[in-house]
Amino acid sequence: MDKYKYRPKQQEVLSYTGGKMGVSAVPGSGKTFTLSHLAAKLIRSNVLADDQEIIIVTVANAAADSFAAKIGELVAKAGLLPNVGYRVRTLHGLAHDIINERPELAGLPEHYQIVDERDQRAIFTLAVNAWKRIHPEFTEQWACIREQRDPMKAANSWDELLKDLATSFIRQAKDLQVSPDDIQVKMEQAQCSHPLLEFGLSVYRDYQRSLRSRNAVDFDDLISMALQILRSDPDYLARLRRRWPFILEDEAQDSTLMQEQILRLLAGEDGNWVRVGDPNQAIYETFTNSNPRYLREFLSEPGVIARTLPESGRNSKAVRELANYLIQWATQEHPVFELRDSLREPLILPPPPDDQQFNHASQPGFVNPVDTLYESEKEIEFVVNDIKKYLGNHEKATVAVLTTFNDRGADFVAALRAEGVKVIEMLKVDQTTRETAETLEAVLRFLISPSNQKKLTDLYQKLREKVLADAGNEALYKAVSDALTGLKHPEKYLAPLPGEDWLEDLALKVKPDVYEELCLLRDQLRKWQEASLLPIDQLVITIAQDLYTSPADEFTSNPPIRMELGLAHKMALLLEQAARSHPEWRLKDFADRLKEFSDTRKNRLSGFQAQDLGFKPSDHPGEVVVSTIHKAKGLEWDRVYLTAANNYDFPSAQETDGYVAEKYFVRDRLNLEAETLSKLKALVSGDLPGLYLADGEATKAARVYYSAERLRLFYVAITRACSDLIITANSGKWKNNQFSLPFTALLEYWKEHNP
Repeated sequence: MDKYKYRPKQQEVLSYTGGKMGVSAVPGSGKTFTLSHLAAKLIRSNVLADDQEIIIVTVANAAADSFAAKIGELVAKAGLLPNVGYRVRTLHGLAHDIINERPELAGLPEHYQIVDERDQRAIFTLAVNAWKRIHPEFTEQWACIREQRDPMKAANSWDELLKDLATSFIRQAKDLQVSPDDIQVKMEQAQCSHPLLEFGLSVYRDYQRSLRSRNAVDFDDLISMALQILRSDPDYLARLRRRWPFILEDEAQDSTLMQEQILRLLAGEDGNWVRVGDPNQAIYETFTNSNPRYLREFLSEPGVIARTLPESGRNSKAVRELANYLIQWATQEHPVFELRDSLREPLILPPPPDDQQFNHASQPGFVNPVDTLYESEKEIEFVVNDIKKYLGNHEKATVAVLTTFNDRGADFVAALRAEGVKVIEMLKVDQTTRETAETLEAVLRFLISPSNQKKLTDLYQKLREKVLADAGNEALYKAVSDALTGLKHPEKYLAPLPGEDWLEDLALKVKPDVYEELCLLRDQLRKWQEASLLPIDQLVITIAQDLYTSPADEFTSNPPIRMELGLAHKMALLLEQAARSHPEWRLKDFADRLKEFSDTRKNRLSGFQAQDLGFKPSDHPGEVVVSTIHKAKGLEWDRVYLTAANNYDFPSAQETDGYVAEKYFVRDRLNLEAETLSKLKALVSGDLPGLYLADGEATKAARVYYSAERLRLFYVAITRACSDLIITANSGKWKNNQFSLPFTALLEYWKEHNP
């Protein structure tokens, strides 16, 4: 028997015994808690045969690990084996399980590989460049490169946009389950030859051809192949339905079409399927093919038991009222009618008075929507100073600074650290990762050109700045840097012929400590030169072990073991995988890959960051977490700073708003992704009027779509705050941003109720 005292609405969910049920849950309502307890209850109730399992599907690996641990704990308390009777999977993990049993049905070779996003990017680069060479008129038609102040920068940005466009086109095509040949046939049938579709089709065809040549698939292929297998083998599907008689789906607001189709097939017409989510927290549509409408439509299907989890103890009274007002304003007063469906009830309700679950609902809380449009740097200054004051009186509190973009988060990190504030980064690439990748890259750049004086000097400076820093020896390090800067022939330092040793000639001209430092440096560089013949993973590990595990001595002041070593091992593994895929690569290519690891705009290096390791804000009192709002989903802090509440970061489909997808170098500021995907969807569905819409119509529709997602993002950010919420806005890089519409609405509401 559970010792937990459940809330009434939680108890309604836990009374489930079978059939289809949809649960709409507000932030902090304990949906993961409830779903874990439901899984444990079903396992304990003896509804499963010995060879059956409950399948729990969630979004991220960290969430899957958390689910598995919680369910295991609950069933163990009941005297049952902790790892029996359930399986927790991401959708990709589930697809992999399905495929591995019947790979022949997917047409996979015996030894296949899964390409990562960086390999995808490399393929896209080749395909895009090929298209541009054959179709020079394409760039002239859609971009205005020559008209820009910096044509080179615009051209590079245009190339990146085309790669992004290719990624979106292929991802959408695979979600719609159409091949390049299918698209070609449909274009011929519709007598359509729009250049954006032609571009997407060409890159898609080249991409698939490249995958086949590598015996490779991508992650989207795994999903589509799993669906294909389930559709093609009724007997296998029947066996899986018996094996997994109950399906529990978390974060269902982020379902994609194929995810829904796979789970619907596994559940069957009369199966047991529970979907839990919050449509108001659907914030990944821009980056994936997810859509909250799949959950919303499920909730209204005949035969589906619809439940709500409206009670939350996460937020104080002030924060809760602000979040609820945002829902009410959006649904009743938003000036753009199409956006009134972005947020929906239920409102967040406080728990009952006798609630035994941890909550802040009875606390008054503190909310401060700051009625000042700061310049960009002044916003950072205000937030940093306010945090210092707050932590001075609340040293055990948890604090977060939330941003919309990674680069802006990095600016806050730098400013906080400059003031001596302890910071944890939850960005695409955190500072430790950046610095580790940059250092390893610098070593490789040196090994490529050891006779290059600048690379030698840069390497020394980076080692002393990022790895071996010692605040008491700046004069020494400057003297060494100056000496290296004056070195005309580095080979006379690293590998001198008899009588030509630059260092020996220098010995009488410099202080002994400078000479000693240069000797130690030379010994280290020679060792790395000798190791440069090793395979890339062994080379990187060798370098990392020298840098991050050496005992303190004349050349190092680092602790015996540092986190950077683990990161370096991760990077070495990824480089080794790249080497297998690209046997022609040399040190320069691997150095370029390391540069990608350090780029905040690229995909993050997973596995060594807080959110990958089951991060808990409560474990870090007195430290400040800097995170994008997307990464903060599911987490909570005592005090939250929501920044950049302006009409670029949170647009509302107004003509005066800015939109990240509308690039300055694109003709008429068209959203080319929206234009292309709109035509692709129309083509596949047979919507000829939609196929022949004038350029610009899809861009307008995308503004509404994107604004709806950003409104939900605003709501998610607000609901991360347990007690205190501070909201600020800035005028942006060009000083032309204004308060966003939702922030303006909240300001007016707060002034009225807090005169």
